[in-house]
Amino acid sequence: MPRYYFHYRTDDELIRDTDGSELPDLDAAEHNAAELGKAIVDRAASTGGDTRLPRSIEITDAKGEELLYVVFWAGPKVGDGPAEPVEPSTLH
Repeated sequence: MPRYYFHYRTDDELIRDTDGSELPDLDAAEHNAAELGKAIVDRAASTGGDTRLPRSIEITDAKGEELLYVVFWAGPKVGDGPAEPVEPSTLH
């Protein structure tokens, strides 16, 4: 099973994933990156961080080749409920 690495990028820094995760294919890696993005936005919201800042998860393979970028942020708040993340867009 291939190993994918999920590097987290903000405007200020890049946090490299040094362990990676074994997943069946790039679609599963993309889904995992979207879940990571949601968790990051949820954490920012719970700690008073700015959820509107664009962030990305950069997926690479074991050789370091860039495979996919998943860009995410929380959309504008509408109504009384919590802000919901915007669906991730991907660049292939």
